[in-house]
Parts: sequence; structure tokens; C-alpha cells
Amino acid sequence: MLPPPGASGSPIAAKDSFDVPVFTRWSGPDLKPARRPMPSRVASVWRPWPGDGSQIPASGDYLVTTTWRDVLDAALSVGRDPTAWLTAVPALAWSEIVARRSPLVAYLCRSEILSAGTLARHIVEPNVIYTSGTEDTAQSAFGYRIGMTMAEWACRGLMGLGPTLHAEARAPLGHGPAWTPSLGLPDLIGYHPATGLPWIVEAKGGRRLGLPRLREGAAQLCRPDLMTGPHVKVLCGTSLTDRLFMTIDVENHDPGMSLQPGQAEAAETDRILMLAQSRMLTYFSLRALPTDSLRVLPIGPGVEDRRSRRGSAATVTLLEDDESTQVERRRARQDPSYLQRPGEHRLDMLTGAVPGTDLVLGMSRRLYAACEELALQQEQIAVMVDQEIPRPRRDQADDVADQINAARRQLLYQEVGRSEARYRTREAFESAQSRNWWSLIDRPARLTPEPEQNVLEAATEDTYLALDARTAELAMPREV
Repeated sequence: MLPPPGASGSPIAAKDSFDVPVFTRWSGPDLKPARRPMPSRVASVWRPWPGDGSQIPASGDYLVTTTWRDVLDAALSVGRDPTAWLTAVPALAWSEIVARRSPLVAYLCRSEILSAGTLARHIVEPNVIYTSGTEDTAQSAFGYRIGMTMAEWACRGLMGLGPTLHAEARAPLGHGPAWTPSLGLPDLIGYHPATGLPWIVEAKGGRRLGLPRLREGAAQLCRPDLMTGPHVKVLCGTSLTDRLFMTIDVENHDPGMSLQPGQAEAAETDRILMLAQSRMLTYFSLRALPTDSLRVLPIGPGVEDRRSRRGSAATVTLLEDDESTQVERRRARQDPSYLQRPGEHRLDMLTGAVPGTDLVLGMSRRLYAACEELALQQEQIAVMVDQEIPRPRRDQADDVADQINAARRQLLYQEVGRSEARYRTREAFESAQSRNWWSLIDRPARLTPEPEQNVLEAATEDTYLALDARTAELAMPREV
């Protein structure tokens, strides 16, 4: 079957920025999602996302300008925690990074739209392979990946949520008796730094995400006794029809609601643990690289300030915009003893290229130390899990083996939450800022004051991401 007339598209390029329409909808006391906006409404959104990206705005239609780097950072950090499985085979982290990134590159393209009397802007839409050239099952699988990615992007970048965790891995503060995997759980949990409140997030995605699936998501979040303590419910829907856009349904809650002091301290410990868990792919990727592939790259303190990030929807700081990084790199070029300076006086990242990709990933000293401690703790807990629930036998039926593996996974995650792993991870995180790289890794890493040529960089105070900027931009413009 021939493609539709005028079909065009290309892989999305690293340097691309684009607009995402986002529709926020408050309801209560339980979530009551509405229908998907009509294409004409999606195309006419113009109002910028309000505020500084630290809270949920009022119900309304907003246009958010973001970058491929922002979305890619979300894609690499969202999903099941693979630590226990990667401890023995860290190089498989490279494969999982490819698996999380490649579907987005394969099925999305960037298009230029020309609105009457205005400058050209860009959108992201599914390419012709996704819409006409692949199977329904492949479209459904991509719906899961894009739904999770954009939920992470929206919650962290637009609304200031801290790092998220796959909900099966942790019961949040204030969970109720119905918080059990056998009944079904939301997709993600996180803690908002402004209030300390846990957020429970359900992510839905698809080519034409309809009201029935949104209602299913609302029912998952609103199941009786799922949560008994204060929390925020967020339902994120990502649609690909005509162009990429999102709906965000939020339950009305008391804006003054917050955790008690003791709970807030526990939430901060969980937040650091979640940060480490969300970046274990980067940690194992670095750990698996040969010594001569590791570099220490100076980063400026400006990345610690959310206001330095372009727009209010940025999960990362684009380093071409960050003057403090340029200053720090000049100091590193001029000072041969840069790495001997006290660790608390500099922010630098251990970086390495991910084999099979054009990605360079990295992390700070404190995050590296936290990930290393968490990997050690999970490795020890995994031994206990093997004793408590032995691995399924080869001759057992598939459904029985699946049940055993699910029980083993649940026990592993429960023990991480109950054990000293939470506190030891936080201790490692907080103590490593004053250390030097030579005391954290058992092999040398060379200081490179500048990155490789032709890369586009992004960073947070604890993470680093760079992409090859030479990716061809071949998408054909279309008029609207």
C-alpha cells in the first residue's frame, strides 16, 4: 500500500526545539477526565506555560517550547529500576539506553509550520512509518514509551516534581492497604520539593488517546484505600494524532497541604534514593566503559538554578546558555591543578560515550557515590531474595515462573525501602561533594576542559547529557 500523498519525515535532530500543546484540567474530589481536544483547538493554542515550572497552573490551554534534549533526558530516566539485574552485567545498561531512546527517534519527526503573519515554528508529529507503515502492536508499544516519557517530562519540567520512581518499586508515604501490585498500581511516584507531598502519576499514551483509556487511568489513581495520607493525583495523557500534545488531569486538593516535619525528612531521604535509582543506567554505563573512555568535564554552578534553564519547561540546562560553565572551563584550562581543588568548590561530571549511540552521559561525584552505594546494597539484598524465594525452575510453566519472578521483584524492592539502603544512599550522596574523583573511582579519569566538537550539551546539578549536533535536519515544512 502506498503512503499518503505528501508524506515526509526524518529522524528528529538533536538541535531541534519544538512546541507541545498542554491542556491542564482540574477536577474533584475524584479525577474526571474530559475528551481529547479537537484538532482545531490543538492547533490554536498560543498561551505560554505560566510561572517558573514549579507548580501546576490553573485549568487552561498552554503552548510549551521544549527541546529534544529535555525529552530525551526524561526518556532515559523513567521506567523500572534495573539495578539488581545490571550489577553482574553493567554493559547491558547500554542496551537499555538504546531501547528507551530508539523508539522516539524511530517514530517521531519534526515539522515546520507556517502560521499566517508569524514566524515559522516547529511541532513534533508521528512519521509516516508510524502512521501507515507499522503494525498496531508496534504502535501500542510506542504508546507506552511516549506516554511514560512525556509524563516524566511534564511532571519534572513543567510542574517541578522531583525524580520519579516506577510505582511497583516503592510504596509512597501515606499509602493505604490497597497499594499492592496484584490490584494494579499507578505508573510513577515522586515527591514535590516545595511541599514534600507524594505525587502518584498515571501515564497514558497512544495515537488517538480517547476518553475510555483516560477514565481507566483515573480509576487506577482513585481506587479506594490506595492512599490514606495527603498526596496529589496526576493523570498524564499523550496523543500523537496530527501532532504531539498532552492533557494533564489533576484532582483538586488543599494548596496548603503538606507533610509533617518527620514525614518531610523521610520524603527527602526517599527523594535522594529515587534520584539514584532513576540514574542507575548512567552509572552502570560509566562503570562498564574502559578506563581510557572516561573523562571529567567541568560544569558551572549555574545549572543548580532552575531559572537558568531555557523556558519554564526545562528538565535540564542547555549549556550553550550557561555562562557559568564557560567561566568554569576557562579556569580548568588555565589551572593544571584544577582537579586538586577542594571538591565543594567545583562542579564537574564523570562522562563517557554510550556505545552504539551518539550520546555522552555523565554524573556528579555525589550522585556517582549514591549510585555506587545503592548498587552495593541491592546486590546484598538480592542474595537474601534468592534464599527467600528461589528462582523458578526451567521446567515450570511460564505463568508460574512469571508469578515467582514478580514476587522476587516485589520482595527486592520492599527490602530496599525497609533496609538501611535508603539512609546509606543518602549518606553517600551528601558526603561525596567534598571528595575528589580519584577517591571515588578505582581507575584514572582524564580532565577534558572542553567537550568533543559538534555536540550539544545539557546538564542538571547532578547529571550530564550531550548529543552529536551534526544530525541531518531534513523534515519538509508544511503550511497550516
